[in-house]
Amino acid sequence: MNTIQAFRLNPLDTASFKQKKKLSETNPPMNKLYLAETSVAAIGGISLLAYRNYANSYRVKLAKDLTKELGEKISVKHLKSIMSKTEMIKELSKLSEQNYKASAKNIKDGIFLADLHSHTNHSDGQISVEKLLNQASEYGNRLNKLNGKKIIFAISDHDGIEGVKEALKIIAKNPEKFKNVKFVPASEVSFVLPCQKNSVRFNKFHSDVQMPEMLVYNINPFSKTTKDFFERIYSSRRRQVADAVNEACRYYHTDDFSVLEYNKFFTRPNREYCFLNQHWRIWNYIHTKSRAVQMAKEQNQNPDILYETLIKELKQEHKPMTPYELDEYIKRKNIQTKSRMFDENLKPMLLEKIFPKKLGETVVKSDYEIQMSDLVKYAREEGAFLGFAHPGFTMQNFDKENCLIEMQSLIKQGKGRIKFAEKYHQAYPVGKEISESELKEYDAMLDKLKLINIGGRDNHTDGFIPNIC
Repeated sequence: MNTIQAFRLNPLDTASFKQKKKLSETNPPMNKLYLAETSVAAIGGISLLAYRNYANSYRVKLAKDLTKELGEKISVKHLKSIMSKTEMIKELSKLSEQNYKASAKNIKDGIFLADLHSHTNHSDGQISVEKLLNQASEYGNRLNKLNGKKIIFAISDHDGIEGVKEALKIIAKNPEKFKNVKFVPASEVSFVLPCQKNSVRFNKFHSDVQMPEMLVYNINPFSKTTKDFFERIYSSRRRQVADAVNEACRYYHTDDFSVLEYNKFFTRPNREYCFLNQHWRIWNYIHTKSRAVQMAKEQNQNPDILYETLIKELKQEHKPMTPYELDEYIKRKNIQTKSRMFDENLKPMLLEKIFPKKLGETVVKSDYEIQMSDLVKYAREEGAFLGFAHPGFTMQNFDKENCLIEMQSLIKQGKGRIKFAEKYHQAYPVGKEISESELKEYDAMLDKLKLINIGGRDNHTDGFIPNIC
């Protein structure tokens, strides 16, 4: 069976194809070309022209929107290194786990071919987009000389598209430099999900709502659909911070809490609200600041200055964006205080008004975070593909006995857009958050889902390709 015969459109794409065909029939010159091309197609297949148009339509739209964005003509030729949707399905189906492992040997032998999960300094990564692209280009050139292959990679910043925007502009301005790469515009999007009572994650975090992540591939960051979707995420999280600050000020009858202060310590300069589980950061901010206020009164200090001093030291010891465990810090430093870390009367207010809440067994209510249905709706409208990011963590939200059924249910909710699972995720913290034996169980279930297995290193460091700096 040849490529044209093997190619089939899904129901959504079929509708689009029929619409294009109808338009072509109202235009005589185009209709003649269409009829000429259909003569080469096999019965039950589609025309060569339709296949080419479908395969290239993603880049055509990108070129059109980039032209508007940059104010200069960008053609499809400028975007040859952008991986099309048909290429995604065709090429990723061929890759093995070793193709995603960036070991020194695999890099030297040209076996490392793809990384579909990485972060830049537009979210919580350290590397700039330009540096990442330069390293990918250099490795792609080496790879091509070695075995004629190209490096496939994605930028998938958390709940954001600014890094992908920058990457597309750089690539479009110098297409020859990136001739040996295949770039996939993506984002890692979080959504609320009920957490079952007997699950690994519930036993660890004691929360019946979690926020797993889905990788969204082949997005057009300049389309209205994409801009509106991500602006909804940004604006909802801005509102979440403002509402939490207002509630805390009202509760304590004070103005000690502020959005400005939260942003200073819990976001990055000039970055949007791109971090999942923001409600836990708000939780840390309000409880830590309320304790600092109490300590400042005891010591006759300025609460803002004391809080800033405490938080800077905590940030040195923990994740840069999540300063926490003030209790442990106070004990370690032998600081004398009558204050308590958690105000038990404040907790219910935050849980009720700011946190997502589980309603029944399958429904989550959240005024600030998106649902699985929102993500699927966006993917269908944008024509994007979805893939489970580090699926072991998603699967930890379910009881082991019905985990497979729950994953199948999520795929069904995906309405044909979920094509991938990051079975070959290279950054699981084995032994800390997920064990080897647990991973083996999940991998066996993933194989039953019949998705295309992909992988990535979830890189957050200042180097994208090892040994190329």
